[in-house]
Amino acid sequence: MSQKLNTPKGTRDFSSIELKKRNYLLKVLRDTFESFNFEEIQTPSFENLSLLSDKYGDEEDSLIFKILSSGEKVKKADLNSLNDGKLSKFANSISDKALRYDLTVPLSRYVQQNLNIITLPFKRFQTQLVWRADRPQKGRYREFLQCDVDIIGEKNYLNEVECIKVYDYVFDSLGLPRLVLRINNREILEGITKIMNLNSLSEISSILDKSDKIGINGVEDELVKKGISAESIDKLMFFLNIEGSNENKIDIVRKEFNTKNISSNSIDLIEKIINTCNKFKLNNIEIKFDLSLARGLGYYTGTIVEISSPKDFNIGSIGGGGRYDDLVQKNNPKLSGFGISFGFDRIFLILEELNLFPNILDSSKSFLFLNFGTDKIFNFIDSVNQLRKDGIICEIYPDNISIKKQLDYANKKGIDFVVIIGEEELKEDIFKVKDMSKGEESIFTRIDSLTKKIKEII
Repeated sequence: MSQKLNTPKGTRDFSSIELKKRNYLLKVLRDTFESFNFEEIQTPSFENLSLLSDKYGDEEDSLIFKILSSGEKVKKADLNSLNDGKLSKFANSISDKALRYDLTVPLSRYVQQNLNIITLPFKRFQTQLVWRADRPQKGRYREFLQCDVDIIGEKNYLNEVECIKVYDYVFDSLGLPRLVLRINNREILEGITKIMNLNSLSEISSILDKSDKIGINGVEDELVKKGISAESIDKLMFFLNIEGSNENKIDIVRKEFNTKNISSNSIDLIEKIINTCNKFKLNNIEIKFDLSLARGLGYYTGTIVEISSPKDFNIGSIGGGGRYDDLVQKNNPKLSGFGISFGFDRIFLILEELNLFPNILDSSKSFLFLNFGTDKIFNFIDSVNQLRKDGIICEIYPDNISIKKQLDYANKKGIDFVVIIGEEELKEDIFKVKDMSKGEESIFTRIDSLTKKIKEII
């Protein structure tokens, strides 16, 4: 019995139609990045495991695809760890390479390696595959395209504004409905942690990060289970339940911080970013100051942003990012970074469901030359060669079968025009072109003018 063939779980094949849609979306992204003068780089599909480890947090580290060592390196396997059930440690002993988990950590390595030749501020974009051993679900895969823009240089809130404007340009160009960008700052969360009398933000960060899924009440329940005191939870709930405009939230948080002698610099920064974005006239994004936002705290050190999917789409965020100071190079104020990422596959699903892909994804016209026998083909092969050199899509049907079957092929493949040069056409020194969408047939004289006439049709 033959084995059923499947793609590995969490991966996909793409048809030519799907690729045209993906290429359209990718072109909108790349064109926007380039219009903001971001420069493209590429990094290897795998990195040294030591670079990727301990950058994302314990849960995320477990999702890194590790590459099995070969040859003599296998002898270094830590069998004691295997016998003791310490599987992560055992896996590390037989692997020193891994597929990249994201594009930000490889960027940090790239910057450090090329610091002498890059120009600061370094504005880069990258559109490459990444891999995560995650549980596949709608809009989430184990192999997926990540699209990032980052600005490496001295801290400046205008970098955050610039990246938010990139989001706005992309989503406006795609015709998406108005979206909500949530914004917060790690330093604000650390200030709240102090008010809660906790030792570290890590005591609540993983629970806060799930707030968009479990809600504020769910956060409260999880904190109770974790053993956080009722007094501390009440102080957190006070902040999470602040309502009203961004200005109102900022005023209340600033007042609370000042009362407790906690620096309000991070609150002032949020206010600057929001006010400046409003002056830049965002067309497709509404900014919301959200104290529950706690994504990426494994390496984000300042501003955090996240774009929620439109209403009625329960597929999570479609973009997010933040500021990282320690990831690029510690203790170097000139190498602070801020970057954002686009959830390419989730955005694709939204465009598909809202029917926002253009009806015509490829403006180039295609021509199929019907096959009436090899001896007939020799009469126009030079013209076909010239058309292809001129960038016109041409195909000669390979078999001398019935014209009906050849026309069926043209219809199924979406060929725009069929060129007919058979025995009768050669005798009369003509050729015919059939418009497959209209069903109309045109006759042209002199076969030696074929290339000129076809260019006129286009």
